[in-house]
Amino acid sequence: MGGNLLRFDGWIFGAAFASGDRFVAGRWPVSPLGSFADVMWARPDGTRVLLAPTEDILGFVGRHYVFEEQRVTPVHVDVTARRLRVAAPPLVMELDMDPPGTLSWLLSLRPRWLRTSRPWIAVEDAALRPLVTPLLGGGAGIRARGRTNAGAREWYAIHAYRSATARAWLEGVDLGHAVPGRAGRFGFSEFPPTPAAVRVTSMIER
Repeated sequence: MGGNLLRFDGWIFGAAFASGDRFVAGRWPVSPLGSFADVMWARPDGTRVLLAPTEDILGFVGRHYVFEEQRVTPVHVDVTARRLRVAAPPLVMELDMDPPGTLSWLLSLRPRWLRTSRPWIAVEDAALRPLVTPLLGGGAGIRARGRTNAGAREWYAIHAYRSATARAWLEGVDLGHAVPGRAGRFGFSEFPPTPAAVRVTSMIER
């Protein structure tokens, strides 16, 4: 059954700022499209913009998620144990990750084979979401399974979670302090409302 799935293994980073801009960046070292990074940007007026490094990646991500604007631009994500930096013109975003907390410890109790089991993801999504959501700072729209804009089923296996502090600049202009984020509405699931880094495996049916 694994051959029926496209697997993307990596990290998702997100934050929202006083300017009204919200960003969700993905860093995917292992994927059917090769190693790449991309950025989903919700402007203050609600316009959703996709920043991706190639036309192929732009086409794939743009098919499964919802955007009013799509741009090909270099996207670089540098990650260390405590810090990450996203550079995707016109954006630069930096996150300083906090030490692992209670949620990270709870997530680590599940063996990897269980985390990536689609039936178990369904259990977590339905039964455990009310318990985990408060640890994510709220965010009722957070989901671990659903259908993409193209109609394919998708599952998120969550491996680790790190809260963070964040700052960002657009064309060199500081976007202000990080704030709880409004919905980005890129897909069926929202990112946690406060700055964070989430280690995930995304599985999309062919």
